[in-house]
Amino acid sequence: MTHTLVITAAGGSSRMGAMGKKEYLTLREETGGRVSVLSEALYTFISTGLFSLAMITVPADGEELAREVLAQDPRIAKAARTNNCNIFFTEGGASRQDSVRRGLESLLLRTGSSRITPSTVLIHDGARPWVPADLIERVLSATVTHGAAVPTIETVDTQKEVDQNGKIVRHLDRSRVFAVQTPQGFRFTELLEAHRKAAGDGKTYTDDTEIWGAYAGEVFSCAGDRANRKITFQGDLP
Repeated sequence: MTHTLVITAAGGSSRMGAMGKKEYLTLREETGGRVSVLSEALYTFISTGLFSLAMITVPADGEELAREVLAQDPRIAKAARTNNCNIFFTEGGASRQDSVRRGLESLLLRTGSSRITPSTVLIHDGARPWVPADLIERVLSATVTHGAAVPTIETVDTQKEVDQNGKIVRHLDRSRVFAVQTPQGFRFTELLEAHRKAAGDGKTYTDDTEIWGAYAGEVFSCAGDRANRKITFQGDLP
């Protein structure tokens, strides 16, 4: 089976203020290089040896900068060579939904010349640098088994549904409410077709499980990991 990866890093990171684009921020300095948020996430994926191709969505005219950021982490080129994983970049869209669809289309173009359609694809937020390797393997295994899989973690706080006026309209059963993480895994062909249909239906989808659920079928969950945090605000950085 041919397993592929899309990492979304096309957003503007407006919530980070003057700190700039969060995927490119420094996590730590190492001898001979700099580990960024994006490079830390990418390194873990390609080090598993499970992926033949990684596609990174970047802002318009942003490929050169993204390449520079990854080149500063010497682990990336070495791991890509060792594990025979090709890394490519494509321009993202105005929304996460658009960016993922463009990433999938670019993956298809890259593999089309070899006449090998990817079997699966994992979609990961470029702002989640601390994704554990065993979580990646767990999601991929569940994807192969079920067709679509997403890691979830139990919610700690009691959950309520609130209307636009701030009034609580529904008390949710916490035992059945879970927070969803990435990577989210899918059979490649079905996800691409679902994204193509969703692009024309006039609706907005916040993640790929909604699109899969609307046009492809059921999504199954597997155990997530609390270490797999997403950087959204300045305080999320160590």
